[in-house]
Amino acid sequence: MVVLIVSSIVLGLSIAAPVGPINIEIMRRGLTYGFWSAFCVGLGGMSSDLLLMAAMFFGAGVFLTWTWVQVTLMFVGCVVLVHAGWTSLRSKEEWRVVEEGYERHRKGQALLSYIRGVVIAGTNPMNLLFWISIYGSVLSGALQEENMFRSFIISSMVFLGIGLWNANLAFFVHFGRYLVNSSLLKWVQGTASLILIYYGFKFGWIGISVLFKSFAM
Repeated sequence: MVVLIVSSIVLGLSIAAPVGPINIEIMRRGLTYGFWSAFCVGLGGMSSDLLLMAAMFFGAGVFLTWTWVQVTLMFVGCVVLVHAGWTSLRSKEEWRVVEEGYERHRKGQALLSYIRGVVIAGTNPMNLLFWISIYGSVLSGALQEENMFRSFIISSMVFLGIGLWNANLAFFVHFGRYLVNSSLLKWVQGTASLILIYYGFKFGWIGISVLFKSFAM
């Protein structure tokens, strides 16, 4: 049982750890608005993960394999990420927030951060691929053994691993912002915005490719 718990937590950490749009948005929000805004991005991503986990658990994951569902999600992700990155690049307000302190600017940012986390995680092709393939395989093995308790433990520990990563990243970014000067913060923010735009166009290109492949079949 201990091995199962540890391996499931590690699996959850392995989902959340790779550099991707969620981690980039957590860093960008953390540098600008602090811990809670960054953590809410992670909570939003975890909410999407929870819905995908529930879909797989109850056998509804087949809908995620439908072409029109995948293409729609990817195009939505494209629009959200490109808009977020471009808005951040053009906005001078965020630089002032970083330089002046975020305390009086963070009102309303928690909800916005949460919603953005939900959308980004729910439209990330790599995230969808994980839940359909890797997690689906792990879960199906437990379900074939007709061990619902084992399935519940796996799902809970995977979710815990994701949460631990998000909380630690938000915590690190929140306090790390005090160790660098404003010029470096601007550079990091600008780089993060460009990476978000890159992922947005990447999602869009994947969506177009999937769409053309479906027409070619």
